[in-house]
Amino acid sequence: MASPLPNRSLRCLVESIATRALSPHRDDIDLEIDIDPSIILPAAEADMTQLLQVLVGQSLREIQAGELSIIAWQGPHCLELEIADSGCPVEDRAASLPMIAAKLGAQTVRQNCPQGGAAVTVRFPQRAARREAA
Repeated sequence: MASPLPNRSLRCLVESIATRALSPHRDDIDLEIDIDPSIILPAAEADMTQLLQVLVGQSLREIQAGELSIIAWQGPHCLELEIADSGCPVEDRAASLPMIAAKLGAQTVRQNCPQGGAAVTVRFPQRAARREAA
């Protein structure tokens, strides 16, 4: 696996990708990003870009107008990134999990959100969490 850029902020990359993805979108989408700027990329920037483009793109295809929320949290044993939207439930989606997640050794879980819509949570391996703590 290619080494990540040690000082690149996950928040910065998420903001860049989400902004570009939303610019051609015709509907009114409320974007919320809740990521501590000190969280670094858990993998190479090119791989993270690909993963984020796929997941954000899948969410935007599922919502006409509504909410897109991207959050991340660094725990003692892992880094989790969640992309949630106010679109249809998981069982009504054609979206598949991106192959890049397997390359990164990340676990992915899709679930329905209690308030409606769906979310995908990507859990990065412990080595990403340890690198942040170092």
